[in-house]
Amino acid sequence: MYKNRVKVSLDSLSRSHKGVRYMITNRVIGGSFIFGDVEKQKFLDLVFEGMKRHSYRLLDYVLMDNHYHCIIEIDPIEEMSHVEVKKRWDLTQRSKLPREPTDEEFNAFNQKINDISFVVGNFEQRFVQWYNRRMGRNGSLFNRFDSVIIEDGRALAFMMAYITMNPVRAGIVTDPIDYHWCGYTFRLASGKLDPHDETLVVSLHRSLDLPLQILKLPVKKQLALLWKYFRLRLLRCSPKESHYKNNQRDISGTVREKIENEGGSTDIDNARHFLIKVRFASKGIAIGSELFVENVLSSCGRILAYKKEHHANDYHIWDNIHTLKKHRRVFC
Repeated sequence: MYKNRVKVSLDSLSRSHKGVRYMITNRVIGGSFIFGDVEKQKFLDLVFEGMKRHSYRLLDYVLMDNHYHCIIEIDPIEEMSHVEVKKRWDLTQRSKLPREPTDEEFNAFNQKINDISFVVGNFEQRFVQWYNRRMGRNGSLFNRFDSVIIEDGRALAFMMAYITMNPVRAGIVTDPIDYHWCGYTFRLASGKLDPHDETLVVSLHRSLDLPLQILKLPVKKQLALLWKYFRLRLLRCSPKESHYKNNQRDISGTVREKIENEGGSTDIDNARHFLIKVRFASKGIAIGSELFVENVLSSCGRILAYKKEHHANDYHIWDNIHTLKKHRRVFC
């Protein structure tokens, strides 16, 4: 019940801010490695399909063998026109001749498709139904998902870099460009993640030190520059050898060598941006500047029902990036 109340509070916050971004994390029950290539493709298909029927956009993702991360953007309810909501109503009706909704049904449906709990629960449930039929099993497959609200700009850039480097930290690849099941590789192959992907240029251009004139360029050139500069920042989330006792070398080395061969600078203080604790990225409730986190606390503090006084916490993992939830242990 507590987690449900937290999600409701954050979802209510999204109704008063344009384009709220959530970092969603979930793991298979028991940590079972059930995600093969077929399962990953099916899961991804369902997430993309859900964007046609609900009110969200997939900004980034990575699918691992026993868990996933994704960043989902949800606009305020009033952002979508009546016509667009009606289209989504028609798509969700099982009848070939969908009926007209009553005003009450229409408003309830509009609320639902803008609710992060419903959005994530829907594509997870549809995947579980498909997987259970395929494997001849019954019951749940996922734990209860974690959602963290992310501030636009630097916090969003860091979270995208963090999830992109997941397969590198897991030792699956030495460069995320070689891992098929992540938004970063998909973008390099297709040029964009969805028709609204160019909005990321506006969100990230300052955080990635993109040229000021980028917003005046054609969309394709904007995206090409965006992913080029994003790649140079990936080393900020690279793990160091000291945090992986079984590794004999810094597994970010190959990434560094490739970037240098591509003519890019790798003069980044990597020691200050080493592997972060998963709890910081996936269980922080809110991540961003101190002001952003304090505003979330002010808006949702009563629902969060903290018994003690809370403030934005800075663990110095990333410069001036704060989290709402205080963790006893942050580093591995």
